[in-house]
Amino acid sequence: MKPEINIALMNAAQEILTRFSPLIEDEYEQSRLNSWGALILISAMKFNQSYSSLAEENDSIINWLRKTKQTYSKDLIKEIDEVKVEEGVEQTILDEQNQLLRAILVKAHKEVDLKEDIELKKELLNLLREMHSHRKVSDLIGLLQQADS
Repeated sequence: MKPEINIALMNAAQEILTRFSPLIEDEYEQSRLNSWGALILISAMKFNQSYSSLAEENDSIINWLRKTKQTYSKDLIKEIDEVKVEEGVEQTILDEQNQLLRAILVKAHKEVDLKEDIELKKELLNLLREMHSHRKVSDLIGLLQQADS
């Protein structure tokens, strides 16, 4: 990962917030520009954390699936057992693992919905909330990472 991207993002945010925004007289447009500047600043700070967040999310998903696998169908248990989550891999492989885990989680979610186990449903909801918190700024970060490649 190139450190220049973080520096460029921070400089862009600083320019937007301190030089360009004050020049705009329309409050609505100024507010919009300030929002973009803040989003760029947040993205600069989160840029390096995205890899570790994705790795953490993969670990959370596979750990939960393995912990609860006794409640699933034989086919789903087989899928869960076949998943290999590797550590220290490059971002693209980490993304592929994440997509695979999410696909399995969707199947698990469907099976959990058919059960009467309220605690299992609460655990799944907590996992989904945790996953969502990892993705708050991920759209812009994903675009920036594609530009970095």
